[in-house]
Amino acid sequence: MVDYKLISKVLYITGRGGSLEKGLAVYLAGIADEFDGVAVSPQFLRQEPLHQVQIIQEKIKEEPTRPIIANSYGAYLTLLALIDIDVTPDMVLLLSPVLGAANAKDRMYYSRPPLTNRLDAAFANNTLIKPKVIKLIMGDQDELYSSERISTIDSYFGMETAQIVAGEGHMLSRRVVQEFVNDNLMLP
Repeated sequence: MVDYKLISKVLYITGRGGSLEKGLAVYLAGIADEFDGVAVSPQFLRQEPLHQVQIIQEKIKEEPTRPIIANSYGAYLTLLALIDIDVTPDMVLLLSPVLGAANAKDRMYYSRPPLTNRLDAAFANNTLIKPKVIKLIMGDQDELYSSERISTIDSYFGMETAQIVAGEGHMLSRRVVQEFVNDNLMLP
């Protein structure tokens, strides 16, 4: 953990079952003067999916100039929260995001989160707000990785959006995550 604050504010959206008291949340709270977040906890997940999205959207609207860092399913909900939002966030960093339906043919794996059609329609209809900076990092061994989805992201937000890390799975290593966060927040 860092003894001094390197950024003024950050908003963190955890992955499914995440906590604001451990893991990446502790690191982010340690580098920010003001830390806020949404824990995508079992209790949070009991709400209707659209209500989950609205909660995240309201958090973004509170202060769109602060960096937003979202992990896994929280990153998926964050993308959904960007649909027709009436502010433009300065920066959004997505870590191992769920990007809609995923199908790993070689592992008999299929995932289809709620509101997938809504996200697909937002990409097709250009209703997903484009933050000033949006970056995504994902491992090439992530069972949710889809070159087609990454192509959609890069086409929509810009060709420099996605960074795919060789040999990393869905749980990105601490080193990879900290480097990605630090590089994008321009920390020493």
